[in-house]
Amino acid sequence: MNTAPAGRTLLHTAGQRVTIEGRDDAVRKVLSATGEAETTCADPPNLVISLEQSRERFDTRGSELITRGVWATHRREAIIESVGGSGFSQLWAIDEDGVRVISRWTPSTKEAAAARLLPARHHALTGQVLVHYPALWLAMQRGLAPLHVSVVEIDGVAVLLAGPGGVGKSSLVSRELAAGGRATCDNLAACDGTTAYGLAEPLRLPAELSDATGRKTFHGRREHGWATRLRALRPQLVVVLRRGLQTDPRIRHISEARATRAVVAGTYAAGELRRFWSTAAVLAMATGCGPAHPPIEEVAATFAARLPCLELELGRKPGAGLAELLRPHLAAVRTNGVH
Repeated sequence: MNTAPAGRTLLHTAGQRVTIEGRDDAVRKVLSATGEAETTCADPPNLVISLEQSRERFDTRGSELITRGVWATHRREAIIESVGGSGFSQLWAIDEDGVRVISRWTPSTKEAAAARLLPARHHALTGQVLVHYPALWLAMQRGLAPLHVSVVEIDGVAVLLAGPGGVGKSSLVSRELAAGGRATCDNLAACDGTTAYGLAEPLRLPAELSDATGRKTFHGRREHGWATRLRALRPQLVVVLRRGLQTDPRIRHISEARATRAVVAGTYAAGELRRFWSTAAVLAMATGCGPAHPPIEEVAATFAARLPCLELELGRKPGAGLAELLRPHLAAVRTNGVH
């Protein structure tokens, strides 16, 4: 795989170095789904995303049919038609230097209509299928697992926030960022039990924390770019979020098993990953590379065994931010450290 020339658009996401090739407008559209681009970075990529203008489906003659809409070529490349029902067809080529994914927009009539009528859905699918899933799959080959978590540094302590979609992770992270905190993600990360490598996505903020300038997305939220996003953080504290019925928030210590279950269940429930599981499975069959499934439970259990685990039950009304709610626990981590 060729080294990206100096000044080439390159993105760090999920611990991978991604170059996106194609017509300028197509590249800009895809990058808008990642929230950022590091145009001055000259690191060599291990994942190349090629966006082709052709509307023709890939030639599958002489290829082995793996399952409906998936083939393996004689070079052990994988061809997938309409990945996750997105309308994008892809050819995945793997060598010792990394992965190249060639994508073409080849929608059915129904898929083209859905893209026009449901632009927020199409925008989200574009980011997932063209960038996020290839980066997460390559991370998976290196022993990392995708986790549906936020990872934010508060007063010098990296906190892993777990909980299902809609519980309030993004809102809490945005408040800490506004107060001077730093984060690697507010939604998804590729993790190995020690380090969390954030997935490059826009911040998706509720109306009360946003303005009219961001792109409209699901559940009344708007997308905003990051001022600064860290490539990775090493969590020192696990906090599981819940929504309670009481007025004020409550916090308590929980067991490793309870924390692990919350991280695993929240990951499998995440709509952003719903199409990733089948994509990873058919790629394993077609290419013969790596596992068919990421080690989600093992990674979550490793974090929970190493780190203090808390449950934060949020109240009915907005209250204090994470820095205030977690103050004694953050101080304990700074004093005692983690193993």
